[in-house]
Amino acid sequence: MLARTLPLILAAALAVSVSGCARGTAPGSLSYYVATPAAKVETRCGGGYQVFQRPGEPTILVAAYAVSEVAQTLCEQRRWVVPVRATGVRHEEAAVEYIATSPHLKGCTVVSGIEHTRLHSEFVLACPGVATGVVSVKG
Repeated sequence: MLARTLPLILAAALAVSVSGCARGTAPGSLSYYVATPAAKVETRCGGGYQVFQRPGEPTILVAAYAVSEVAQTLCEQRRWVVPVRATGVRHEEAAVEYIATSPHLKGCTVVSGIEHTRLHSEFVLACPGVATGVVSVKG
């Protein structure tokens, strides 16, 4: 009996695990950033990350390489470095480094973030507004 139901159980488990990938390209999903070019970022402990930003949007996705994540953790432990995270979200240091090295994000700060997986975090940025011509009315 178990031999006949095992394939059905495995198929059901596979369907459930893959169903999370079918969310589409809604903002906040990992697939939302797929067609976006990636920028490579290195942090102080040499952790390698890819950062994705859709043009004109105030959010970025930080994707860590698994090997880099392990190296970053070991480096921080060896140097007694406590990661500073204003948002409390993993990979914030890579987001801050991306802002620092991107001229089009000058003056931006990380406002909030969410950890989608242990290797993917999304951050919301606040950037200063573009100065416009000032109109004054006398009267």
